[in-house]
Amino acid sequence: MSLPRDPVILVASEDGDDNHRMAEAVRREHPRLTVNEATTLDEVRSHIGDASILFASRLANPALAEGKKLTWFQTMSAGVERVIDAPKPPQPIMVTNLKGVFGSAMAEYAVAYMLAHTQRIRRVVRAQNDREWSRFTPDLLEGQTAGIAGLGSIGRVVARRCVGLGLHVIGLKRERGDVSEVETTYSVDEIERFLPQCDFLVLVLPQTPETAGLLTPARLRLLRPHCFLINIGRGTVVREEDLIEALQTGVLAGAALDVFQREPLRPESPLWGIESVYITPHISGVNRPEQIVGVFLENLDHYLRGDALLNQVDFSRQY
Repeated sequence: MSLPRDPVILVASEDGDDNHRMAEAVRREHPRLTVNEATTLDEVRSHIGDASILFASRLANPALAEGKKLTWFQTMSAGVERVIDAPKPPQPIMVTNLKGVFGSAMAEYAVAYMLAHTQRIRRVVRAQNDREWSRFTPDLLEGQTAGIAGLGSIGRVVARRCVGLGLHVIGLKRERGDVSEVETTYSVDEIERFLPQCDFLVLVLPQTPETAGLLTPARLRLLRPHCFLINIGRGTVVREEDLIEALQTGVLAGAALDVFQREPLRPESPLWGIESVYITPHISGVNRPEQIVGVFLENLDHYLRGDALLNQVDFSRQY
């Protein structure tokens, strides 16, 4: 693929202030390059025909096919399923994601809700609201087993945080192989051996045909009856109706859910009313402009030197 010597860059995302700050950061580092900005789909469409580089959120996905000069698309997310499904321009383009950027934030989310569960924070808040002095014995994380399903860059950070709190950590990945952060790894084919060991199950899996519906009702029943589930990967890994049944029947002790099969979570979903469930609106890996523009600038240097780009998406694996 031949690359332009003076590429035109389009920075596109919904938040105007953050988008402008990121575009300005690119201009400061590369003042001779043309950097355009877009915060609506119409603005994307007015600029994408001139762009050779697209640095954008999912806002730009519907217009990808109109980027007849595009050579590289740097997404503003780790997940790329929407890019994979979007119509593409006729020429080949490189796609890179933000793999690794969200590890600390998502690991802190996972640990926070583990502690909320063992420290019974819901009970504490209820007693405080009722002005009730009600003593109880919290559980300990130390010595329990956390199963991390998905041992990419984010899953490994989650594992390190869990180890630091004294948990035993096991992991599930596509193919079996040693991962330094966990005591034992299991392949997806060995999931029936992995699940019964989990006191906590943390899902950090991408959305692919292989992971869709991976946690079937039969597999959920393999978990320890006091297991607490945390999903910070993709909501398609477990069907909503199967998750609701597991929570209502005591197969799961509770859950912290940041991702859902359909987003936003519909108001009539029974999940909202289950006391043992914490629901958050897909914020565990929220974008921080200073982080993501740093990744883009590093990759832009690679691009301008003609070097291989970081975090290129493997379309055969869909991540």
